[in-house]
Amino acid sequence: MAEPPRPMASPRHPQSQTAGAEARFDEPPASVGRSPVIPERYSVREKDGVRTLECDEAPRLKVVLDPGMAASRSDAGSLGERIVLLDGAGTFGPLLDNEKKIYNLDHHWGCERLFTLSTCEQALLLVHSGLRLSEGDWTLYANDPDLDTVLALWCLLNHRRLRELRPEARDVLLPLLRLEGAIDSNGPELAKLCGLPSDVMEATERRIDELLVRERELKQAGAWVKKEVYAYTVEILRSIDAMVYLDEDFGDYTRVEEIYGHVEVAPRCVAVVCRDRSGIYTVEQHLKTHWGDQLSIIALENQPGHYTLRRMNSLDGPDLEPAYNLLNRIDPAVDGRPPGKRWGGSGDIGGSPRPRGTQLASAEVIEILERAYQQPGFGARFGRQVTAFVIGVAYLLFWPLAKQLPKLDDVVPTTPELYGAFELAKISLLALALGTVASRGASRWRPWVFGWRMPAPGRWWMLAPAVIACSILSRAWIPAPLGTNFPEFLAALAAGLLAVAAVEVWFRGLVHGLLSLDFPVQHAGGPRFLSRAAIVSAMAYSAVTTTVAASALTGGMVGDPGVPLSVSLGVAAAASLAAGLVLGAVRERTLSIASGLALQGLGVVCATGAWIWLS
Repeated sequence: MAEPPRPMASPRHPQSQTAGAEARFDEPPASVGRSPVIPERYSVREKDGVRTLECDEAPRLKVVLDPGMAASRSDAGSLGERIVLLDGAGTFGPLLDNEKKIYNLDHHWGCERLFTLSTCEQALLLVHSGLRLSEGDWTLYANDPDLDTVLALWCLLNHRRLRELRPEARDVLLPLLRLEGAIDSNGPELAKLCGLPSDVMEATERRIDELLVRERELKQAGAWVKKEVYAYTVEILRSIDAMVYLDEDFGDYTRVEEIYGHVEVAPRCVAVVCRDRSGIYTVEQHLKTHWGDQLSIIALENQPGHYTLRRMNSLDGPDLEPAYNLLNRIDPAVDGRPPGKRWGGSGDIGGSPRPRGTQLASAEVIEILERAYQQPGFGARFGRQVTAFVIGVAYLLFWPLAKQLPKLDDVVPTTPELYGAFELAKISLLALALGTVASRGASRWRPWVFGWRMPAPGRWWMLAPAVIACSILSRAWIPAPLGTNFPEFLAALAAGLLAVAAVEVWFRGLVHGLLSLDFPVQHAGGPRFLSRAAIVSAMAYSAVTTTVAASALTGGMVGDPGVPLSVSLGVAAAASLAAGLVLGAVRERTLSIASGLALQGLGVVCATGAWIWLS
């Protein structure tokens, strides 16, 4: 929208008549008249490539400045809840949707501009009408930081203080909003009818001139459209602070060195991740001034990589155990060497692994806290189990897929025994390649979460006899038919080892890993139990193993000492299920798929020898 002409700057401010050189706004310059004792509460942050402007005292609000923003009513609905569009960021009429919490503070579209309040005056009334900006995370959108828009942002970002301003501060702010609103809506001539006494009008005009100095310099230099919008907006916000506040207004102001971010862990319960060299209890007092009773969990980094977790309310606040559990599953520093090197502590206070701390970045700590406390519902959790099982059973698709690849006897003459070993190896290579890529992608390139790491020390090798027995009984990962001469035995053994490598990556890596972040699992040195991830992966493993064994048995390609087929298949199913449960528990307690691979490798060596002997 075209802006009404502005009154020229007052002669008392000759600097406003000087054309500014091309300015850089990488860092906000000192604001006009800003006292150094008034804290600089505004900052610009970037997350996932999106820049936002934030205020220390309004931690649940973030401002997005996008010069190209022009959202329709349907576009605004797709932005989510707790949205405020300012001064043309929404291309539709003024809107107060209290149900969906979408507000469009506009006086350009779908309204009679002559009779509609400006954006900054709408923001003032919205705050005083009781809009709960402290509850839930809000996003404020603007497309051009003119003075009307920046004043509206100031009202929203200062909503806590706005309701309790000193009378002297109100005498500065309210005329400023009234006059700027009248000028922006109807131009300087009609603005004279805004109802301000002449002395107040004159003082307010001077203040507006001060705030417009930078805008006029940029426009005169032809640099307005090229300005760094975030730095410019921060500068004007700080200048408004200097006009409205006195240093004594911030006698109780405290701040933490850096706030990394926050997440909602329960209704009206927020976890804050921050960095400060002070102790946890000092930081707790600082954060309470901004968050009040919503502050629930603090994750304080007081040294690089060393975090303290603190629960604020020990009676009804969220417990720290879910955070410990998930942090331990994702943090690569928790490697089981020794088993006690973990996130942990009491239900009220704890910390990161000692002595070297965590290897997680602050953004990962925020993400993990969110996931730990915002667990999916029963339907979503059941759906994930079904999905993981289906992915496990999908291993059977590698057989028809492998048939599309060249066959060994197309290249060189071969025996049935070598042909069977070659086909099993070909299938296994396909599964190994796809399973490796899929598990790394599904873990968001944190492969250690899906077992791609060195095993933690322990006595897992003592389970080798059980795995060997199950391998002999299940007979699935043995090439069929089996040869008795040495080359055929070596080929069968190599194919079998490749096969168990593929199934470990697929079942104990991919399938197990898909469930390990949503359900409790064992850990090195911890209590023993059967986890949901181990059970589902074992069931899928048993279904595939039994199907493969059935193919070998019905084809007469694996020797069977006169036992009925139904009994052989039942034994194979039970043995492979037992093996899957054992291997799942080993994978959890050693944190690695390598331990299961070693056990299965030993099992396939013994099973191949045993079935050759039985044949």
